[in-house]
Amino acid sequence: MRPLIAITPNFKDGLVSVDCSYVKAIEEVGGTPFILPITKEKENIVKLIEICNGLLMTGGGDIAPKYYGEELHPKADEPCPIRDEFDFFCFKTAYALKKPIFAICRGIQLVNVALGGTLYQDLPSQFESSVSHRQTQAKFEPSHSVSVEIGTPLYSLIGERKMVANSFHHQAIKRLADELESMAVANDGVIEAVYSKGEGYLRGYQWHPERLCGYDEDNRKLFEEFVKTCKAIACKG
Repeated sequence: MRPLIAITPNFKDGLVSVDCSYVKAIEEVGGTPFILPITKEKENIVKLIEICNGLLMTGGGDIAPKYYGEELHPKADEPCPIRDEFDFFCFKTAYALKKPIFAICRGIQLVNVALGGTLYQDLPSQFESSVSHRQTQAKFEPSHSVSVEIGTPLYSLIGERKMVANSFHHQAIKRLADELESMAVANDGVIEAVYSKGEGYLRGYQWHPERLCGYDEDNRKLFEEFVKTCKAIACKG
């Protein structure tokens, strides 16, 4: 049985879109992906999340800082209220239903904010670092490594203290939500991966493993673990 994985899409100028890398990554490890429609009809969103076996939260633009009590930084992107409202609702619905959640880039940031954490709105101006978090290399190439913390689910999964990451963000976790625990950090201390302290499956990654999983075994394992978890839950149902 192939588990059904819901994917949150991007939204711009009335168009809903998803990078095909997310779809391909899910399919290659045995999942069946479908793209959620962005709609204000919350009952429809709830029904779709109820029938899915897991939720993949994708990357995208900056989250409105009002959600963590700040004014918009001059170097932050203009928020998309429609997507913000949609993504927060999707996360809270899936989290309440104890669906497995896999959050990437904007996704990890949104999860952190939804659970009470905050963000750096612009790393270059708010956080001194020698690490380039917006790489110039091609998107399918790693640009830096991350340090995996011993005793975390990520360390149990890959069995190594280092793994490669790519980087396409100027925002990142500032104050980590109380319900989350760090799994990996960049060389400058920026949090790169988190998991939930609770019983449910919740993993978040600041980089884009969907663009690396076809070339790097460790990044592929992130998707394999997620889909395997979703499949186990689907079989129980």
